[in-house]
Amino acid sequence: GSAKEEKEILELFAGVFTVLDERTFRDVFTLHMQVLFEQLVQRDAYLAIPNHFLSNQSVSRIFADILLSFLLGRVRDLGSCERAEAAAILGLFKMAFASVQTYAENEAVLRPHVRAIVIGCLKHAMGEKRPTHYYQLLRSLFRSVSQGKFDSVMKEFIALLKNLLDSLVKLFNAAQDDDTKEQLAELCLMVPARLNFLLPHIALLMKPIVFALNSSTETALFALKKLESWVENLQPGYFDPLLQDAKEQLVPALNKHLQSGVQSCAFLVTKIP
Repeated sequence: GSAKEEKEILELFAGVFTVLDERTFRDVFTLHMQVLFEQLVQRDAYLAIPNHFLSNQSVSRIFADILLSFLLGRVRDLGSCERAEAAAILGLFKMAFASVQTYAENEAVLRPHVRAIVIGCLKHAMGEKRPTHYYQLLRSLFRSVSQGKFDSVMKEFIALLKNLLDSLVKLFNAAQDDDTKEQLAELCLMVPARLNFLLPHIALLMKPIVFALNSSTETALFALKKLESWVENLQPGYFDPLLQDAKEQLVPALNKHLQSGVQSCAFLVTKIP
């Protein structure tokens, strides 16, 4: 009962602030975000406070804005900070992204930060010995954006697309261990972009998709769905030569899934010229 009671007390505490006018609320939390963050790192029960603000329509947009600005300043620490701090940063980013799915007006708050988040993650991932947290942050951003109907945020990704895919594929090619390679192969395929914008870059993605098909079940099934949508939607005249080039690696990977009973593979194997 004590954890439940603590959560209720924290929510009551948070509730006091939700009645403030916008300007006062903004002043209080812009000033004290660091204090709240330090408490969160010590005790994750305190996540009830940002969670309460982000789910409360009267302050969600303002708090998401304050929170994202604060978190952007912490991105550079993700590669080197203690595990509890990294978990708090990633958890808060995830909450902020989720609030955009709940309240459409929060999209306008996320949009100006997308570029800085993506470029920050790529820049630090290239220079860090432990880049995993940067990949986790990109994954939760990509996943949130892909699950919603976020036209203005998607526009940010169109502008970033070439640079983003080039960097992810470069990191994928340089990765030494299979776990990191799998993480990056998945990220390459998760980038939020409609197929018509991805078209010029599909050739780049053939190596990651083959690797993903040979990875753990979840990643492999994700790669299969992706490949299926390409096969169904791209002009054969354009896509067949790419399939032909990757045929030697693709066919064994697909046959492996075929033998383990994944039905969509039968269809895909017949589509490879």
